[in-house]
Amino acid sequence: MNPQVVWQVWRSIMRETDLQHALFDEGGANLERFGLVGEAREAALAYSREADRAKWFVLNYRYRLANSFLNALETGAPLVLRSLLAKGFDLRVLGEEFLNLRGWKDYGPYVHTYCGDALQFLAAHKATEAPKGFRQLIGLERTVVEMLIGLASRPGPSAATAMLRHTSMARHFQSDVRLSAWMRDKKQLGKTELLDGTEHYLVYLPDLDSAHKFALLPQRAAELYQALAQPCTCEQLPQALERMGCAPSSAQDDEYLNVLAGYRAIDVPVKA
Repeated sequence: MNPQVVWQVWRSIMRETDLQHALFDEGGANLERFGLVGEAREAALAYSREADRAKWFVLNYRYRLANSFLNALETGAPLVLRSLLAKGFDLRVLGEEFLNLRGWKDYGPYVHTYCGDALQFLAAHKATEAPKGFRQLIGLERTVVEMLIGLASRPGPSAATAMLRHTSMARHFQSDVRLSAWMRDKKQLGKTELLDGTEHYLVYLPDLDSAHKFALLPQRAAELYQALAQPCTCEQLPQALERMGCAPSSAQDDEYLNVLAGYRAIDVPVKA
């Protein structure tokens, strides 16, 4: 048999629950409904004849993937993971539910991609409906994951530039609840209700060898960062702010731009 065909059949068996039932419980009847004909059908029947051994490998495959759900959150969204554990959720059950929706996809080394998909799943799950603020916390850590994934395809900050512009080392997140209460006291993660109130966070990397950090930005600093979604010169910045409905200039703008540059969130023009 063609090894590629055998491998594709085995991957389908590991990922498709209905196919497992047809092979291991029904003796391989009517495999055509799974698109298995010719060599593919013969390969599936061979696995069916070794049902006990094949089921053991499938069980171990799924056990490993369910464990990797926790690992993905631990790597990319530790605050969300800590909140889920504080609420007493069974991470294995959540992981299996997620993987069922994803067809038991093996993400391999792409842990941040796995984490991003897991956070998308959790953002709509009943497990995160309460307490107030949980889903905003998910949004904050999704921003981290998106930044880290984006680093693989975006250039780093340049040594010199004539424009004010974003770098790939930071992202902005706006919360409509006061996440700062949880950020100050992480023992309360997932336990206490948060108050309404707009907060602006900068997710940033001090350097490529360091872990990400969070900075709580003043409203004006956030406006300046948002205005630079399209690069512009210092002279064009007031017009960019005005288009957003913000005050075109402020006495503290230079100070805030320097703060953002210090976080490596923006590149600033090099003075001659």
